[in-house]
Amino acid sequence: MAKRLVHRGHDVTIFCCETEGAPPNVKLVRLPNIALFNHNRNLRFSRAMALATANNFDVVAGFNKIPHLDVLYCADPPIPKPLTIFQKLNPRVRGYQRLDLACFGDQSKTRLLLLADYQMAQFRESYGTAPSRMRVLPPTLERTQVMEAGERARARADIRRRLGLSDDALVWLFVARYPQSKGLDRVIDALHAVPAAQCLCVGFDPAELARNGLGRLAKRYGVSDRLILLGRTNEAPALIAASDLLVHPSRKDVTGTVILEALANGLPVITTEACGYAAHVIRAGAGIVISGKFDNDSFRAALVSAQDAALRADWRRNALDYAAREDLYSGLDCAVAEIEEAGRRNLAAAHLAQRDRSPSPAA
Repeated sequence: MAKRLVHRGHDVTIFCCETEGAPPNVKLVRLPNIALFNHNRNLRFSRAMALATANNFDVVAGFNKIPHLDVLYCADPPIPKPLTIFQKLNPRVRGYQRLDLACFGDQSKTRLLLLADYQMAQFRESYGTAPSRMRVLPPTLERTQVMEAGERARARADIRRRLGLSDDALVWLFVARYPQSKGLDRVIDALHAVPAAQCLCVGFDPAELARNGLGRLAKRYGVSDRLILLGRTNEAPALIAASDLLVHPSRKDVTGTVILEALANGLPVITTEACGYAAHVIRAGAGIVISGKFDNDSFRAALVSAQDAALRADWRRNALDYAAREDLYSGLDCAVAEIEEAGRRNLAAAHLAQRDRSPSPAA
């Protein structure tokens, strides 16, 4: 988004608490937020941010819930409502609630850019947020993540050859930064029920399996040799091409962009209703969504049925047709347009205020 704004001729400053490089022509400012607990760090950062941006910028857009934002690009759900006396008095809960109220409360004027339909219902239920302040953006899939048919075929052959997988091997793909929250334990359980399948695991350090007990679970089920751990890689589109099925049984995922990357590249998906983009799988008719409370038997049954190559071929065609007719790409451009519009509103308001303060001409 910063690169898009710079390309449109704007000066962009990013305020952050940690840095790992910056886009070209973007100023990076690191703000202090040293504190013992996360909620105090967030509160300290929000105060530093307010001071740093006061009267210096046409528009202030944020990606975390903090006060005084013109626009919030919101990828997080509201914090759960405190129910017990302990929760209501807990400094951590109260701190996060203050930050939520600053953006979603009825006194806030922050424009909210949401990533999934269900977020709007959540914020209305939790805070009574006015619908006029909220907009659900289209998906934010980058076209660079989509391969042409010939390119997919070449990538499939190349990846399978490099990994020693035969052309007819049944290959699942699991992509996650945090394997526990995205349901790798559920995938391990399902591998036990589908002996023909192997699973490419991408996006996390393989050492994490030892830290969170997933390695022991795989050994207990006797599937360790069918988990192909590829670590963090930028070959996601090629790995999608090499696979027969995306397995994404996430416990919580506001969007699940990998679901759209799969659909756009013709890869069927088995996922859960907990993912914001799961609705695209249903609309496309390109896989199975486990609805309601997660059930291992239902997930295993879905993956057993997905062994049918003819069924997967139908899902693949449906996925490609859906990606060709739906807007899966314009979310970031729409967000940038919202930031620009907020800047125009602020400039117009400042001009009116200046005019009102100017002395009237003498009669």
